[in-house]
Amino acid sequence: MSDANPEQNIKLLKLMKQAIDENLLVADYQPLLQIRFPTRKTFLLGCNLQSVTGPVAYRTLAKLAVVTGTSADLDRWMVHQGLHALKQLHQEQPEAMLVIPQSVSALQNPQYTRWLDRQRDLDDVSTRGLIISFRLAQMAQDLKQSHHCINGLHELEINTMIDDFSHHPTALKIPAAMGSRYISISRKLLMADTPVIEKIVETCRQQGVHILLNHIEEPDKVNLHWSGGIDLLGGDYIHPPTPDTCYHFPPVVT
Repeated sequence: MSDANPEQNIKLLKLMKQAIDENLLVADYQPLLQIRFPTRKTFLLGCNLQSVTGPVAYRTLAKLAVVTGTSADLDRWMVHQGLHALKQLHQEQPEAMLVIPQSVSALQNPQYTRWLDRQRDLDDVSTRGLIISFRLAQMAQDLKQSHHCINGLHELEINTMIDDFSHHPTALKIPAAMGSRYISISRKLLMADTPVIEKIVETCRQQGVHILLNHIEEPDKVNLHWSGGIDLLGGDYIHPPTPDTCYHFPPVVT
């Protein structure tokens, strides 16, 4: 959304409400490259919405959902799409993985884990390989409730990811406190000096936390982090989002 164009913002807000009501959202899947297991299918679920100015990406849709009060609806839509996709992935590759981002609405909903448990039963899908992702800033809003939600997911044997991970001094304490097995480095942190990232990687490795480095758009970033302890790489340079989960990386990536 743009502060400089309020008229366009109003149109986007109306479009967001319509998208939820009329199921106009389209799922997309960002292939993630596992460094150690490049042929293992791993995707980050997203979605987009067509507008007169082009597709509106998930990050923008999530912000619009907050303003329009439809965050919970968007979360549910993402979960339904994700479980369906994961079921298909498992038919081809049982060890496949899928990351589903969720909002603070889910994080602070005491009934969220119970609802998710019901959905996987209704869809008759194993949640092996499922990773539910929450942004670090969302967790910080209410650490007690965040821990309750994430612990509930872990009791269901569903892994969690801390997204938009920063180099704030207290950030490194969060994965251990929450028991999350994955973090995703923020775009801002990706631009930090190499020693800063190396410190985070070292600490996470000691804690047994796996690291996703998304937003890779240049080859030098791949060369820099390929052997630096990063577990997963994503971004347009690695591979742009696809409309389905058919894509897989070749056995050898050069």
